[in-house]
Amino acid sequence: MFLAKIRFVVLLAAIALLPCAGSRADPISVQFTARIGTSNNIDAADIFHEGYGANLAGQVIAGSVTIDPLPLAALCASGGACFGDFGAGAISVSFTLNGVTSTVVSTGTLGYFGGRSGGALSLNSMSNGGDNYLAAGATTPDGMVQESLGVLFNNATPFDAASSAVAAVASLATIGGGAGLVAGGITYMNSVEHLDATILAIEAPEPIGIAVFGMALMMLAVIRRTLTH
Repeated sequence: MFLAKIRFVVLLAAIALLPCAGSRADPISVQFTARIGTSNNIDAADIFHEGYGANLAGQVIAGSVTIDPLPLAALCASGGACFGDFGAGAISVSFTLNGVTSTVVSTGTLGYFGGRSGGALSLNSMSNGGDNYLAAGATTPDGMVQESLGVLFNNATPFDAASSAVAAVASLATIGGGAGLVAGGITYMNSVEHLDATILAIEAPEPIGIAVFGMALMMLAVIRRTLTH
């Protein structure tokens, strides 16, 4: 009976821990709201259907940045904790204004965004000698439309970008709800216009891998209690 009990709890432990290794690299989606400022605020091409030359200042936009760490390759191996996108689909930036949604996904083709790969991701932490800063951007395959998000956090907002791209993305979970937000914005550019908006709030939900790991730890605690009774 006791051996059967042990086999059962060992099986539970295996089930609980198996998903963790593969889940740590799950994509994370950072939600944000932002307000268009008084410069770079003209809809010259009527893209957002308020008329050619419409002044969009003061309007609030809602969007998200999705980052998949698997296609990311380190751009800086040491110092600064920089990561560049060298994989198609690693980063997407999307926002909605006046019912019109603009979405740009990284292409994995060199040269379209900052001379890199159609998308770029940079994370810097104070513990690594940089700022608490997140920047993500993507562009269309023809390079004609670009979207980027940049956010600066205060020193009290802990996140570590020093070890790997996966760890850097997972650390975004500590940001949450705009806590520690100092400054940042969303930028939209096409061949004829340029919009800038200031971040009002940002939310980075907990990555699935971390949640699964937490569940596994809870399961192990239950198993331990079972074995000691």
